[in-house]
Amino acid sequence: MIFLFYPLIFLKNIFITNHSIHFMKLSLGSLLFLFLFSACSRHFDPKKTYSIEQIKSDYALMRSALEEAHPGLYRYTPADSIKLIFDQIEKQLNQPMTEREFRRVVNPALSYVRCGHTDIYASKAAGKYAKKNKPKEFPLSLYWSQNKLRVLQNRTNDTTLKMGTEIVSLEGRAAADVVADLQLLIPSDGYNMTYKNVVINNSFGPFYRYLTGSVDTFRVVAKDTNGLSRALRLTFNNPPAKAKKVAPAPTNTPPKAAPVPLPPAPPKRSKSELRRNLTFSKKDSSLAILDINTFRDPTYTRFYRRTFRTLQQRGTKNLVIDLRNNGGGRSDASVKLMSYLLDSAFVVYRQVEATVANPSFNKHLSLKFIRSGMYRLHLWNKPTPTGGLLNRATGKVQKLARKYRYNGNVFVLTNGGSFSASAIFTSIVQAHGRAQVVGRETGGGRYGCNAFISPMLTLPHTQAQVRMPMFKIVLNVPGQDIGRGVVPNYPVEIPFEAAQKAQDLDMEKVYELVKSTVNGPQSTIRNP
Repeated sequence: MIFLFYPLIFLKNIFITNHSIHFMKLSLGSLLFLFLFSACSRHFDPKKTYSIEQIKSDYALMRSALEEAHPGLYRYTPADSIKLIFDQIEKQLNQPMTEREFRRVVNPALSYVRCGHTDIYASKAAGKYAKKNKPKEFPLSLYWSQNKLRVLQNRTNDTTLKMGTEIVSLEGRAAADVVADLQLLIPSDGYNMTYKNVVINNSFGPFYRYLTGSVDTFRVVAKDTNGLSRALRLTFNNPPAKAKKVAPAPTNTPPKAAPVPLPPAPPKRSKSELRRNLTFSKKDSSLAILDINTFRDPTYTRFYRRTFRTLQQRGTKNLVIDLRNNGGGRSDASVKLMSYLLDSAFVVYRQVEATVANPSFNKHLSLKFIRSGMYRLHLWNKPTPTGGLLNRATGKVQKLARKYRYNGNVFVLTNGGSFSASAIFTSIVQAHGRAQVVGRETGGGRYGCNAFISPMLTLPHTQAQVRMPMFKIVLNVPGQDIGRGVVPNYPVEIPFEAAQKAQDLDMEKVYELVKSTVNGPQSTIRNP
């Protein structure tokens, strides 16, 4: 199975593994390892500094690994520009640094690679420490749109700071400049900005702390909706404490009358239902909504079969596939979904190729699959004349689903959070004229990305983790790669006012499109 996934960078101070967890009998050696690892995380010191020699050594390993094996290092940035940027970053490693400071300096170098699957994360020990010692929380939810940074939610004690207030500056720096610095910390495919902005709108606080370091207060200049500006000093909030159950104090008062019984609570949705769900519109009975939050669910085959059987039984004419904020997952899950929608056998990948078959730094990689050399077996890949590997997905003709293929109108909802496997799905179905895309440009590239296998490179001194995609992916779609995501057939912008009201303008656009074609031929939607 191949994973194409969201880089999971919303919390830069927490490392989150993307591998399945397997439970096994613990040998004495395993228990000793766990004890030592736990002790290491307990004694992790976020203020520990590493010498100039140590951080330069880590940086040299990261740089040489990228130059040796990254399949798309020069895909969007010329080699001479990459060299210049890497040299400039190295010059900034001129004093001892903590792990976080080191990552903060190095991050922009990876951003200029313009690959959303290439990023640097905290060490495992730092991640475990951060989970147990949660930092103070940023007191505002901020929304960046139309070149303005505005308050979406206020968690301070200042009730005069209303929703919609514009934050003009933070610590004396213009809001636009702060956002530009945050964008430089967030890697993205090509020249795409929608992914960066989705991350900022979801996680401004954690990224601002990552940018500025540990501070308790910060100064802002706020402009209210009447145009009046004022300076404020805001305080980071303590993380919410876990509520403790307290037994009620005994009383001598007589018992109260029996309460009126409440209606039964709705049944809890399973984890699988939270990952993907099929519902039918109450507003338009001809329309079904397939909400897929991730392609990582291993039970997708059965779910797809049940979904499309239901659509066929009900004679559903219009299907919305909601991939907003779907960060990707299994490539086979997205390809299987295509097989229910396309009209003929199809090819997804024009090229899936690794630069090197046996990286010189593989002892620092996280996946035993790569360290052991198993992935070089001809079962998955075949060698190229240049010493690389060509994955057998290259040029593979995919078959259509045998039953329950859907022939109605298809709308795909996307935004900047539609990444990796979800962007690949959107690109292919749009290129085949089989779906209309509604929303914002996908965060993942229209023409491909770098992924398929993406182990972590552990830097030996700081133990920081660098994600290293091993394969360059070129999709079988027309046109030249211009470093953009999938551009919607029907673009929909979300102004602050709509975000404030949680107004779903994408679905409103779909209803408008369905209504405009009720009396027309079906092909007016399928083949624009």
